[in-house]
Amino acid sequence: MLTVLGLAGSHRRGGNTETLLDWCLEAARDEGAEVVKFRLSDLDLHGCWACDGCWKDGTCVVRDGMQDLFPHLRSADSIVLAAPTYFMGMPAVPKMMVDRCQCFWALKYVLKRSLVEPGRPTRFGAYLSCSGTKHPRAFDGAREVVSSLWHVLEVKSVGEMLIPGVDAKGEIEEQPGALDQAEAVGRRLAGERAQEKEET
Repeated sequence: MLTVLGLAGSHRRGGNTETLLDWCLEAARDEGAEVVKFRLSDLDLHGCWACDGCWKDGTCVVRDGMQDLFPHLRSADSIVLAAPTYFMGMPAVPKMMVDRCQCFWALKYVLKRSLVEPGRPTRFGAYLSCSGTKHPRAFDGAREVVSSLWHVLEVKSVGEMLIPGVDAKGEIEEQPGALDQAEAVGRRLAGERAQEKEET
């Protein structure tokens, strides 16, 4: 059974981006995927020490909640990250998670080792975000961060949902088409990954 990893990057439980994530994951589950969800704010996360300790063997020396997450980031067939936009960028907790993937960068580009096993079917990813502001470049910074993360994790983006002007808790439920779009992303994460497996 293929696995879809969901990462909730907002501290607000049941907020707009987590609602999008839950809609997405439920659709993936309906497609037959096994769903694993982490609320990043519930993990004991610390920032990257920039110590280069991971250059030795590709393992992060900081012992915290990332030790629970690292195996899923490597093994999941698809990954969906949902994080709100604060001050034109990604909030501190999900950005901290991204920064801690430096050990994967070291594994690939310093130690020249593969992050995933050779011949593995393509892994897919999606990014979901809501922003209170309607600024036309509100999501630009976070999108660059996510693009870099997908590159390191060897994940191919299959979509994103970037919804401006959504702030108060529950407003996402009033957005026309938001549920359908989130479900479509979930089905694509599960469905396209299943098709890749069948063709391999």
